[in-house]
Order: sequence, then structure tokens, then C-alpha cells
Amino acid sequence: MGVVLDPERGLAWGITSGQSLKARNLRESGQIGVCQVDGRWWSSLAGTAEVVADPEIVREAESRYAERYRTPRVNPERVAVRITVERVLANLPAD
Repeated sequence: MGVVLDPERGLAWGITSGQSLKARNLRESGQIGVCQVDGRWWSSLAGTAEVVADPEIVREAESRYAERYRTPRVNPERVAVRITVERVLANLPAD
């Protein structure tokens, strides 16, 4: 699952199918940890996750995903995963 940061709001967004095991597990636990690696650079975040089926929020998550990765394929079962970021750990290049 690709994750897109929304640092102004302290959130991160993902998209997945509403019937996926991932979505079911998130609905149960409400906890999430994600990591992304690019060569020697990596970042991870942890927080609470909410699975949201509201069409407006799903469109926002899809739009953010498309800006970062690519336009997602059509999926009428899609839900948004809204992550409230609680912890971040990273090894990133200095600017």
C-alpha cells in the first residue's frame, strides 16, 4: 500500500479495497506501521488508522495517491486509510 504524507494536518493517506484483509485488520486494531525504503534512505511512521468509506474522503485519498504515485485503477470497493501520525523515524538525506 502506497502512503502519502499530509504533514500540515499530521496525517498520512493510503487506499485499499474495503474487503481486503488489510482493511479488516485495520478496522479491528486501529493501529498501523508503514515503512518505505529507497536505497540507503528510509522512513517509517506509526499511528492510528481509520478505514473511511465516505466517497469524498476516498476521492481525496485517491487524488493524493495519484499525485505521488500514479492514477489508481478503478475500484468501486475502494476505501481510504486515514492515518494519524504519532511517530516518525527516518534516515533521509540532508537538504
